[in-house]
Amino acid sequence: MNSFLTILLRLGLAVFLGAVVGFERESREHAAGMRTNALVSLGSCLFTIISAFGFLDFLGTPRVQIDPTRIASYVVAGIGFLGAGSIFLSRDTNRVKGLTTAATVWLVAAIGMACGAGLLAVAAAATALGLIVLIVLRLVERLLLPHQSSTTQRLQIEAPSMGGQLIGHVCDALMQAGIRIKTLNVRTEQEGEMLQVTCTIPDTATLAKVVHQLRALPGVRAVHANLHDIDMENAAS
Repeated sequence: MNSFLTILLRLGLAVFLGAVVGFERESREHAAGMRTNALVSLGSCLFTIISAFGFLDFLGTPRVQIDPTRIASYVVAGIGFLGAGSIFLSRDTNRVKGLTTAATVWLVAAIGMACGAGLLAVAAAATALGLIVLIVLRLVERLLLPHQSSTTQRLQIEAPSMGGQLIGHVCDALMQAGIRIKTLNVRTEQEGEMLQVTCTIPDTATLAKVVHQLRALPGVRAVHANLHDIDMENAAS
């Protein structure tokens, strides 16, 4: 049986490594952030420690067989239910999102299990490689697959009257920002008219910039856009 300090070190490292991976997810405004990933890693580590050392007193007992990998194997199966909760289908874009976050939760569970098994260097290396995949490969995707890294976004511009000149100004502002327009739709509301624009936006910074420009146009009363719909990952996140 390992000492309490050794077990505490494994638990602490599992929390730290899970939080590091979770920080990257939380910085991207995903549901599974630092606390979620830290708890997944801690729980997986504790389950592994219990599986490996929690039943040592039963060793040598007649007709009692102990499999130290049994609890750990259920962690691998059970973590899939937690990861599945982050996967959903976006109705606006008809794209599946959350796969990267679900895979991250699965990785963090493995990192916690490695800490619980005493493979601390392996856990640290897996964390580093996971961050490389999440951060570096995302930048590579932007360079090599610029169109796939964009996402479809719906903008709603409210105005007392949506004339042709105002629609032209909106289109000019979007095209100058490098945004590709897919559809335009004008709806009549109780207090005026609303222009719905379905367009392809490369990133959150571009969206924030163009929203500021649209709000400054004469006659525009409000501009609505959901920043959380922006997802730079091809099948994420």
